[in-house]
Amino acid sequence: MQDSVGAAAADEVYLDSPGWSAVVAAAARLAQVLVSNDHTALSELHEAGHRWPLDTEPVAPATKDRHVGS
Repeated sequence: MQDSVGAAAADEVYLDSPGWSAVVAAAARLAQVLVSNDHTALSELHEAGHRWPLDTEPVAPATKDRHVGS
């Protein structure tokens, strides 16, 4: 992209360039992967009992209400 527009080009020139949509699409795919990876890592930390803020007590997993004998 920079080769076609020029290193010193103003932001508006980049935004008006026909190749800009490909840059945005690549950035969106990368962002989706990064967010997915972060979500997976945070979920694993949460399941392992890590909480934020650090002094927060772990919360017991939710259980369904069960009625014994009716």
